[in-house]
Amino acid sequence: MKFVLPRRPLSWMLLAGSLGCAVLGLWLVRHYPVQPVAACALWTAIAVGSFLGWRVLPLLVPALVPVIGFAPWTGWITFEELDLLVLAVAAGGYAALAITQPARKAVPWRYRTLRWRAAVRVLIAVFALSAFIAVWRGFEHFGGVQFGFWQGFQEPMNSLRAGKSFFLVLLLLPLWQKASDLRPSSVTRLSRAAWVIVLVATSLGALWERWIYTGLLNFSTDYRTTSLFWEMNVGGASLDGALALSLPFAMLWALRERRPLRFVAALAVLLLAFYASITTFSRGVYLAVPAGLALCALLWVAQRREDQDTAGDGSMPAGTNPDRVPLGWAVGVIVGTAAAAWVLFGAGGYRALLALAGSVAVLIAMPATRASWPRGQHRTLLLLAPLPAVLLAVGGGLLIDVVPKAAYVIDGVTVLFGLALAWRWRGGLTQPTQAFVLAMLWMASLAATALVAVQWGNGREGGVIALVLAVLAALWIVTQWSPQVGADLRSAGWRVRGLVWTGSLLMCAVVASLGGGAYIGQRMSTGQQDFEGRLEHWRVGLGLLKTMDGWLLGQGSGRFPASFANGGPFEERVGDYRLNAPRTEAAASALPGAEPAPGPTVTLTSGLHQMGNGEMFRLSQRVPAVAGEVAATVRLRTQFKTRLRVEVCEKFLLYPLRCVDKEAEIQPMNGAWQSVDLKLGQAPEDFGGPSWAPRRLVASVTQNWRGGVLEIASVGIVDSVHGPLLSNGDFTEGLARWYFSSDRYHMPFHMKSLPAHVLFEQGLFGLALWSGLLVTVLVRLTFGAGRRHPLAPAVVGGLVAFGVVGLFDSLIDAPRIAFLFYAMLALGLGLRAPSRRPRGSGGDDSGHGLETVLPEMDSDFEGAPEVRRAMKAAGVKLKGPAR
Repeated sequence: MKFVLPRRPLSWMLLAGSLGCAVLGLWLVRHYPVQPVAACALWTAIAVGSFLGWRVLPLLVPALVPVIGFAPWTGWITFEELDLLVLAVAAGGYAALAITQPARKAVPWRYRTLRWRAAVRVLIAVFALSAFIAVWRGFEHFGGVQFGFWQGFQEPMNSLRAGKSFFLVLLLLPLWQKASDLRPSSVTRLSRAAWVIVLVATSLGALWERWIYTGLLNFSTDYRTTSLFWEMNVGGASLDGALALSLPFAMLWALRERRPLRFVAALAVLLLAFYASITTFSRGVYLAVPAGLALCALLWVAQRREDQDTAGDGSMPAGTNPDRVPLGWAVGVIVGTAAAAWVLFGAGGYRALLALAGSVAVLIAMPATRASWPRGQHRTLLLLAPLPAVLLAVGGGLLIDVVPKAAYVIDGVTVLFGLALAWRWRGGLTQPTQAFVLAMLWMASLAATALVAVQWGNGREGGVIALVLAVLAALWIVTQWSPQVGADLRSAGWRVRGLVWTGSLLMCAVVASLGGGAYIGQRMSTGQQDFEGRLEHWRVGLGLLKTMDGWLLGQGSGRFPASFANGGPFEERVGDYRLNAPRTEAAASALPGAEPAPGPTVTLTSGLHQMGNGEMFRLSQRVPAVAGEVAATVRLRTQFKTRLRVEVCEKFLLYPLRCVDKEAEIQPMNGAWQSVDLKLGQAPEDFGGPSWAPRRLVASVTQNWRGGVLEIASVGIVDSVHGPLLSNGDFTEGLARWYFSSDRYHMPFHMKSLPAHVLFEQGLFGLALWSGLLVTVLVRLTFGAGRRHPLAPAVVGGLVAFGVVGLFDSLIDAPRIAFLFYAMLALGLGLRAPSRRPRGSGGDDSGHGLETVLPEMDSDFEGAPEVRRAMKAAGVKLKGPAR
């Protein structure tokens, strides 16, 4: 790295930007609620890392978004860790651009794969102006800027919270551009890696939550996964949006990957993400994920065909492409698996589905036939293949009554033996006996699947199971009756077979989720009713736009919760909280016994809607451990009768499992301060779960009363083992470590439609600009200059899937999800394919792995023959001889 003095105006502008980001970032991190000194050191380390690695770190920022939301521990919602991360990366990156000189030159513009054209830049700038106006109007409707670190959704700073994400993305774009100019392949490699990491982190969070709180295979409990997104503390679809955006990148990875171990990793990521998608119980996700993946696959196929047409080398004879997908066979295998799974699951449960998946694996692994033998011999062997399977079924049926778990052993041995022989003969079948043995083993695996289902179900529906599996075997024999007809799937490449097996396994998972629990069926049965409720909610929400400037420019970012609370239906108003500064004057009511506030206080209100355990508005704090007798003391005052509830629960974010709690009626006592002591009871012996799989413990204060108003001076919760459990119980540090939630009453916090949300916040002008940006990306990457870029299919699939989810949810009212969306939107606006292709690249994905079709842009870039010819034609003096 070579340091230089900034001489050009652009360098001084970059240096000023770096200093500005550094000052703002350090000022924010100084106010970080938890360990500010350590946070400052970490922020500085990230800034230094960005200075040294500005070509890499800015492109990886989206990867960290799911794992850097700590609001339930810190209490910060207006500013959050994402802001600090982007400011640190921008400060270090801009400083590097201003005072260092890269070791390599930027590649010629025609080879750059990330470039925002002038028209696109204008569109981005105008939309940025619209977003800024929305933030300004949000403050204006609240009565002006009233700065504070601890404001809620119905206070002025919520406008900044809701509107900042687009500007955070804009801070990173110059760094993306410069990194791409030096090494275009980095955009493909790092961006794809970042979005796959987003998917993995999100899915692992969902897997952990389900495992700890409900069980992995429990699909009956009314429990919707939230994963790592605290923004779902009042509902929303943050998890849905993250999955929709990132899943197509895993699909593209699987489609393009040619290395076996990495291909298996890609399939594992897909299956993990499918599980997370199922556990959202979101009908929008169930529509969006297939749509996004299908569109991604179609665009990938179109890319390959265009690449092959461009290459035109005829090097691959027709019909020998190992990546050609036998669509009819693939669909037949997946549909047959789904039909069998539906019958088997009712009798054999999850074990029968696993056995069926193993049997399908044996079928798909069968090698192609590399020799021919008489047709009569071929058909005779096909007819004889079921006989050993029948003998296995009869003998195994007698054995499983005597030996426990015998069916599982038989199935495991059969499947493993079949897969082992398929691997040994993977070069092709050259002898009739090889074909007979594999056919026999596949039939035997079906019989073993039936044994597993019968043993698990204690013989229930054995006849139906045998009939279904016999039909599958008979259909396979029919398809193999003519060797030419049945050879397509067995001639396909291992990647295609892996994808078909993954699709079959996904069908088993869908059947398990539908048949293993009533909650999905309940969600599907109420679709019409919920849609009518959405329509009414949209009508009420848009009815809050009462003026012409409101329709044209919007109400302002972050204004919907406050607008709905003030102008929506009276009986749908939700609870809220306010941090009050210390006051020394007497209470305004001048009632007897009224006293000044002893310090900072919190006003906690409850909603006017129907109240229940899931509908209460809670002020909560996470506590490390609870044991023994638990008691609470709350110092408060009120002007009206209400009912106080204090609880400590095992709770991930929204839904409590076990609790110790207590309620007490609170009388006004003329507005005087009073201390309320509550005995919450004895904590369960294993409260919080085992140390290797802990459940989060959350202490909460709420009101089980419609329209209640409490002013709280302090909250203390103690147990007989650990003593005091809460931090900042007297609010002297503001609302540090406190956060709020509403488990099941969510509609008043969200517009529940992405287009309607943009319309409400930014008006018709903003909606037109937002739609223009989205349509521009989709057109560019489907038909335009970016359609041949390796990332184009995944970006289009992700944005379309996000849009489908956004038909029924706001999504971008959560800053981290808005950041992910705008980051992908900006990436799509800049992607372009190179104007020329390197000689001999052909249409093969493997030539450049998962990167791009460009040559590697490293220090010997100018040594490439095609580059030297282009530079010579442009009159550029060449250095050294061509290699």
